[in-house]
Amino acid sequence: MIRNSLYTIFTVGVLLCIFPYNAMASQDDSNLRTSIHLLDYISRDYTAAVQNGEVIDEGEFAEMQEFSDKVYVLIEESKLPQDDKLRMLSQLKELGKQIEKKAPHQSIYNLAQQTRQDIIKTTGLKTAPLIWPDLKNGKSLYVQNCTSCHGVNGAGDGKLAAGLKPAPTNFLNDTLMQEISSFQAYNTIKLGVEGTAMQSFATLSDKEIWDLAFYIKALRFTPQADKNSELQQKFDRANNTVNLEEVATLSDVELVKRLSNNDSADKELLLTALRTQSPGDNAQKYSLDKARNYLKSALQNYTSGSYSSAREDALAAYLEGIEPSEARLKANAPAFTARLEQQMFKIREVIENKGDKAQVEKEIDNGLAMLGQAEELMQDKKLNYWVSFALSASIMLREGLEAFLILALILALIRSSGLKKAIPWVHGGWITAILLGVAGWFFSDWVIGISGKNREIMEGMISLVAVIVLAFVGFWLHDHSHAKKWKKFIEEKIGKQLKKDKMFGIAFFSFMVVFREAFESILFLQAISLETQPAHQSSIGLGVLAAFVMISLFAVLFVRYSKKIPVRQLFRYSAWAITLLALILIGKGVHSIQEAGWLSVTGFPVSVSVDLLGIYPTIETVAAQVALLVLMLLLYFWSNHKTKIRSTKLN
Repeated sequence: MIRNSLYTIFTVGVLLCIFPYNAMASQDDSNLRTSIHLLDYISRDYTAAVQNGEVIDEGEFAEMQEFSDKVYVLIEESKLPQDDKLRMLSQLKELGKQIEKKAPHQSIYNLAQQTRQDIIKTTGLKTAPLIWPDLKNGKSLYVQNCTSCHGVNGAGDGKLAAGLKPAPTNFLNDTLMQEISSFQAYNTIKLGVEGTAMQSFATLSDKEIWDLAFYIKALRFTPQADKNSELQQKFDRANNTVNLEEVATLSDVELVKRLSNNDSADKELLLTALRTQSPGDNAQKYSLDKARNYLKSALQNYTSGSYSSAREDALAAYLEGIEPSEARLKANAPAFTARLEQQMFKIREVIENKGDKAQVEKEIDNGLAMLGQAEELMQDKKLNYWVSFALSASIMLREGLEAFLILALILALIRSSGLKKAIPWVHGGWITAILLGVAGWFFSDWVIGISGKNREIMEGMISLVAVIVLAFVGFWLHDHSHAKKWKKFIEEKIGKQLKKDKMFGIAFFSFMVVFREAFESILFLQAISLETQPAHQSSIGLGVLAAFVMISLFAVLFVRYSKKIPVRQLFRYSAWAITLLALILIGKGVHSIQEAGWLSVTGFPVSVSVDLLGIYPTIETVAAQVALLVLMLLLYFWSNHKTKIRSTKLN
């Protein structure tokens, strides 16, 4: 009886709120939604009225009879096509007879659900949102309209709850809420309940109602969600099994059954993820899902003779589905994007001209196939394991060797001057720099992690900043491979500190030398990390570890054979390796900014794409790489020219 009352309260009086909303959708649409709502109620709550052929609750049994009669009248008064209407009325008449006979629940359930599905199929009535609802907006709507009755946490204990009958629903009640779908909540919010304090919220947009309905379903999962940091990954995994329509129309019990390939504990986590998370960084993928849903809806409406709705759906498929992803699509395949836009135009054109059904179906099928291709093109193509490993190792090797050589010179100068008390200060400086560098890595990782939907812009900016620094470093390495300027520079700086006996100054110089290298390393490694597949992120750590091993080996060899180590050649080869990395990063950086829509996209005459080298078929990315290469070559030639002039003067 308690369970029965809870269902009645939810169906008849969920969302008792204090603000009245009088505007309604079209009467026919409202009546059809009411019919679906009542059929859902009959399907689920019949067992509270009849069991084993016996009436166990007279009030509930009378309600079953009343609701089935109400649905019959609503369908009879509807504007459904005559043949469809007659079929549904026949089913509803049979439903009424079976209720009178106190038939088994399964028979009642099958008849009610069959009629429900027929209504949805015939009318094209949407039972799910086109995109994932915004839970933050749902929370805002809940706070504005529902907390006075349902309470801040949804427990049905708001300040006005005491004087209301029936009492406000407790959205934290597992027994009730696990049997309720978001679609049922949507219908209650949209339609209201006659004769109760519940008013229709039809003046809210469809999107706002879905936001609120999904938030209500999420309330009882919020405590678990706040404690689990892996729910976004769980969501992505669960979303491969169930789609948005199923999340909207299935109850929690039904969703758990759909997640049948997982153990029970994992199912609960997956359910929590589906109720509390959203696509996040995959939003552009879901905009294509939205386009796909609109096209299917357009075909369904066209087939049922709703030409105006079909036309609106076809237009929405482009404006709300394709356009949000257009910048990223263009950046990856300009020619394909143009063909996709043309196909969407063809679909609208054939619907506008009221072509035959087969022609419309053919064009929509072509559009759906192209959306599949678009999803493949938008998949992030990342660096593979060994490329990331090699790039990370080369970066750390270059930065580490430079820092080591400078520190070696500092220590040599200190020993030659006899001021051994300065040595601990040197070590203290570089050790502090390394510790701050490690902290800086985790901080930068956190910044990247919260960048959210601006990730493409973040990737592009980091890559371009890295390119600027790399260009300078590459030139510095090339320039100093010819001479011993760097040695002279260090001798001058340290010499001044030693003469003045300033230990803090020596420690600070040691710190700055290594911290500069650490900062550059973080910048470069983050740029590589953003372009590396999530499963291959360990390659960066192993690359850094390998570099440290090589630096340690180099340090041992340097101490023993310092005069024989080809420092000049080492610096020169490093300069060219840095140049190659800069070219890759500038291509990827410009490409990311194009994906974010911040930079124009002009197709290159030859469609060549080598993602590994940062080469894409757009004039902007190719022009940026060519310009950087020309600049680097000019700087290297200028460096060579200066060296020759200097050598001539010395001779």
